[in-house]
Amino acid sequence: MKRLFVRLLTLVSLLTLAIAISPVAAHEGREIGDYEISFGWRNEPAIQGLFNGPDLYISLHDTPTDADTQATLEALVVEMQVEVMFGSESRIMSLTPDFPMYEEYDGVGSVNYVADLIPTLPGDYSFRVYGTIGEVEVDELFTSTDGEFSSIEPATDIMFPEAGITDVAALLERIDALEARLAELEAATE
Repeated sequence: MKRLFVRLLTLVSLLTLAIAISPVAAHEGREIGDYEISFGWRNEPAIQGLFNGPDLYISLHDTPTDADTQATLEALVVEMQVEVMFGSESRIMSLTPDFPMYEEYDGVGSVNYVADLIPTLPGDYSFRVYGTIGEVEVDELFTSTDGEFSSIEPATDIMFPEAGITDVAALLERIDALEARLAELEAATE
């Protein structure tokens, strides 16, 4: 059992590293005032139980990238939060600058804000991104069901060889059943 746990931990660590160094694959873009924002998961594909989180890029709308663009974007006062929603549950998180804060991709400069999250269940997640970029108010809803960025995939999709029950919810269900059976046995001996 210990050997299986070590192998699973090693596999998860390697997958996390591989995903962390992969480029941003899918984000949904919106125009807001003088800015364009692009939102998605930090790591795609997004896998249950692996480090991830909301990922927001902010760039200037219709402005060529140059040294002034970088200075303008880095000087912006950005106060953004994200409400992460899954089913009936939600959590509010602050978006903080990622480093390096300024990046250039395909000739477009942007600043990057992130939050840390480990999605514990597979499925569709929604995000309400709100706050201010400079003087511009932002209140946007993004959802993985739109297909612009991925829904959370079960870790079992990438695990090999099959390790038995790996779904946390299934394990908790099994524990509950065992605890109930134990309580029955204890009650019968009294």
